[in-house]
Amino acid sequence: DDPFTRAFLLRLLTAMLALLAMRGLLQATMGEHRERLDKAYILLAYGLWFLPFLAVRYSSEGWSAVFLVFTVTALLRSGKQPGWMWQAGVCAGVAILCRPATALIVLSLLAWMRLVGKGPVRRIATIIMALTATLIAGALLDVLFYARPILTLGHYIALGFGADPAVQFDTLPWWYYPPWIIKYAIPPIGALMLLAFGVLLIHRPRHLLVWMMLPFLIAHSILSHKEVRFLYPLAPLAPWLLIEAWSILAGPLVRLPRWVLNASTVVVMIANLLGLAMVVSTPAGEGRVRLAMALLKSTRPGDRIGYVVEPATAWRITLPAFYAPPGTQEVIIGPGDPLPQDLDFLIAPEDLYPSLPPDPHLVPIRRSQPSWSDRLMRVYTWDEGPAPWMVYKVEKAGRR
Repeated sequence: DDPFTRAFLLRLLTAMLALLAMRGLLQATMGEHRERLDKAYILLAYGLWFLPFLAVRYSSEGWSAVFLVFTVTALLRSGKQPGWMWQAGVCAGVAILCRPATALIVLSLLAWMRLVGKGPVRRIATIIMALTATLIAGALLDVLFYARPILTLGHYIALGFGADPAVQFDTLPWWYYPPWIIKYAIPPIGALMLLAFGVLLIHRPRHLLVWMMLPFLIAHSILSHKEVRFLYPLAPLAPWLLIEAWSILAGPLVRLPRWVLNASTVVVMIANLLGLAMVVSTPAGEGRVRLAMALLKSTRPGDRIGYVVEPATAWRITLPAFYAPPGTQEVIIGPGDPLPQDLDFLIAPEDLYPSLPPDPHLVPIRRSQPSWSDRLMRVYTWDEGPAPWMVYKVEKAGRR
């Protein structure tokens, strides 16, 4: 019944699926380039710094990315393995169930298959049948587990476009994703990824990667609510994108002075090693999970846990039901509001501690991340983002 053991097993399953998906994509796309590039492709596929992070991140975006790769692999192997159309349809359906926005990528795949690959309509219809059957199976499973008629895909669309007034999301301009890609993929690598996409868009506009990525990026740029994680379904395709662009630019690049190429390679390798060091030294689940572990050990059924946060953005820190200590109650407290007298625990940003009332007495239990990890993340985010959170034990006068 330990949620953290279950979380570990789910992350392990995610990692195994991610490795299997990447292996299949490599087998389906290698051989398109010279052997030297294939070796570089393997290094990128297993060593590009943000891919290990995503491979152990049990999330809707992560699983959608994995099954999207399975879908692409099945399409690229068409005619080489029996039942590939059903495999592609089922995997595409699972990708959409995990992250409905992935439907746009799947539609782009089918359009490419028909308009560029000249695939027979019968094959595309078979994929759509398998996809539809998977979506129906997912809807039936929702009804089974919720024990009532429910359409989660409809709820997702309603929340995404209708907006819940009780939930506040950030709104950002249309051009935000390119700078984010450069920043959060680490500048040399992020810039190379944007350059690679531009090269492919200009020189090989009919390439499958262009058809998959361009509509998805345009649609997400139009939407005002933006998050880096929305682009995660495309992340496993980055090694393929970089190698395709390198195969195009290899001729012009060899005319550059050798010291320029060597220096650029060293800079990119150092950036990637720093990224790998960051993801390896920062365990998956830091943040709310660390707070949940402390609360699970300290709370009893009936305890009340207060969160000092704006109600509209409380979803950023409140514990998911998966991790919430059984029998406890949540209380949302706006910054500056008085603390209720019946609290047993309090979660608040660490930098708010000086402004919290001296009574009741608050005993710090655990930060959302260690100090060294906080400093590392500050460097990675260019000193942006909120302060770490702290969980406090509320000691009332009668308990001291």
